[in-house]
Amino acid sequence: MKKNTGLGHVVHQFDNLYDGVKKEAERYGDKVRYYYRDGGEDRVFTYNDMKLHVDYIAAALTKLELAGKFNCVTGDTHPNYVATYIATAATGGVIIPFDKEISEEQFVNFMHFCDTEVIFYTASQQKKMTACAGSLPLVKLFVCISSAATVFPEGDDRFMTFEDFFEVGRKAYEEEGIHAAEDNVPDMDKMCAIIFTSGTTGSSKGVMLSQKNLVTATLDSNAIIDCSEDDMFVSVLPIHHTYEFTCSQLALPNAGASTAINDSIKNTLRNFAKYKPTALILVPLYVETMYKKIWAEIDKKGKRKTVRAAMKMSDALLKMGVDMRRKIFKDIHDAFGGRLKYIVCGGAPLRPELVKDFDSFGINICEGYGITECSPLISCNPMGWKKPHSVGLKVNSVEVRIDKKHEEDETGEIVVKGNNVMLGYYKNPEATIEVFTRDREGHNGWFKTGDIGYMDKDNFIYITGRKKNVIILSNGKNVFPEELEEYISASPLVAECVVVGRKDEKGDETSIAALVYPDATQFEGKTPEEIKAAIDALIVSVNKKLPSFKHITTVEIRDTEFEKNTSRKILRYKVK
Repeated sequence: MKKNTGLGHVVHQFDNLYDGVKKEAERYGDKVRYYYRDGGEDRVFTYNDMKLHVDYIAAALTKLELAGKFNCVTGDTHPNYVATYIATAATGGVIIPFDKEISEEQFVNFMHFCDTEVIFYTASQQKKMTACAGSLPLVKLFVCISSAATVFPEGDDRFMTFEDFFEVGRKAYEEEGIHAAEDNVPDMDKMCAIIFTSGTTGSSKGVMLSQKNLVTATLDSNAIIDCSEDDMFVSVLPIHHTYEFTCSQLALPNAGASTAINDSIKNTLRNFAKYKPTALILVPLYVETMYKKIWAEIDKKGKRKTVRAAMKMSDALLKMGVDMRRKIFKDIHDAFGGRLKYIVCGGAPLRPELVKDFDSFGINICEGYGITECSPLISCNPMGWKKPHSVGLKVNSVEVRIDKKHEEDETGEIVVKGNNVMLGYYKNPEATIEVFTRDREGHNGWFKTGDIGYMDKDNFIYITGRKKNVIILSNGKNVFPEELEEYISASPLVAECVVVGRKDEKGDETSIAALVYPDATQFEGKTPEEIKAAIDALIVSVNKKLPSFKHITTVEIRDTEFEKNTSRKILRYKVK
């Protein structure tokens, strides 16, 4: 069944995660769903392959009496990572996707916390699994879901190759008629996944999501972004986050797109050239890095004024209906493979001037907004209807309101309600109660995002700051550091920055400090004193654009980049 979005395209409907896989196989069959590398070889994985793998994994879990259990999946992006995720949900279990960068101690603690009985992992995690196995007696099975050669710990028969596990499933499905995924009628309101938040503010909580949550967010993603079977994506974000899993691994296949899995950050540009993506799903730090590299190359050739003039001319031609951008800026397009049309970007604020420049080059950036607790999508700028500074139009299934402290306030906390909103935090009812409004009844209340902003008459959302990050000055004024960081980050002199509040020695007065990690390429051969002077001058120019109460009074230069999570968000709580 197809559903018209009201934005000029249709969306294929599905009832649950397995139903989605089944219908995709019927529509697209042997079309390539994934291009990827495994065991040092280039491989392909079709839509039919995905259904087969989900069927066999579900049958194997059932045969081994592990259906309905708590399963972990961790490691690199891989087709069988996705198949494992869906098969676990399709057999009534709970999947727990985990950050591959997590420490061994943390991993063990989380596995105990979730009573995990099966761990699926890619070959890059073998050392960690070997080290942790002795501390995880509850785990009944460790399955390595890639074909790379691995050495299992001696004397521990819980370890199994994916090939052997898959063969158990094949026999159970083909010879014994165990069609577990097909036969299961899922409870769409039951927890099927626990997603641990990235913890950029210091506390990681287990977000409980249902199949209803994930299906809702997937269909909303399809509705807001016009993706089709002609599109090719390159997947670069960590798969354990809902942004990548829902908007890439679930939504793109529902539209029939193909995805090439980026095998490492160092090979990203090479893979762009190889697979020639038509679209990308990214976070702002990737876009910022790409943007600065573009201008660095332009500056290296001494052509900034020429390119700016070309952009102005191209924009004027576009207003007259003549689009010459791909010809005029061919070198820029060639760096991305030559076919890139649009980038969906979410996860943090993106500078409006950056979006404008990419538009001038002929690459459409559709900025969106989401949060893990909302599976994650809340809003996105549709491809043909963008508003500057906005994180987009609220998606179909979500209700949004702005909770203001005072009626006369221009902004307030963004709160949402809908079938995408989580069930709650795993084993943490107190935290669950805290993030829902008091008028909550059952699970039908409003979720408090913690973000501050406003919504216009067309239901486009604008974010002005993060509630947890707000700096409260001694005079009671509120300053959102994100606004100041946007001004500072606009400079090519700055690689990264964080703005914080600093208390004086007595703890009475709060001032605003900018912690800056300079872009080393802009300061070759410069002394620390010269670098500091240049950044100080930048801050003076920024202050001139701001009201006096927002002025930055202290500048601290860092010689190392800020610590980040795997989705490249700065861990603010670790900033001292």
